[in-house]
Amino acid sequence: MPFVALEKLHLLFDGYRKPIKLAGQDLLLLQENGKTLLIKNQCPHASAPLTHASLSNNALRCPLHGIEFDLTTGRSRSPVCAQALQFLPLIYEGNTIGVELR
Repeated sequence: MPFVALEKLHLLFDGYRKPIKLAGQDLLLLQENGKTLLIKNQCPHASAPLTHASLSNNALRCPLHGIEFDLTTGRSRSPVCAQALQFLPLIYEGNTIGVELR
């Protein structure tokens, strides 16, 4: 499986966000509290892009409906949405972070 680099490690910081289109999917690379995550760039509730979602208290808040998702579990903090964020595994290779295409 080929490795696809997404970003150089020295460019990452808390609050970092980068929308990525990869293999026909809209993804969002972000870092919060020193943890780098790759998620599908859409709210599980209404499919809104999360590129401009706010981050606070380890939660990502959808800009469309304001639903918050825990960045540790991906679960919604609202009873309105039973679905969770979709995380994709990241791989560290040298001074880059990326994914393996399947």
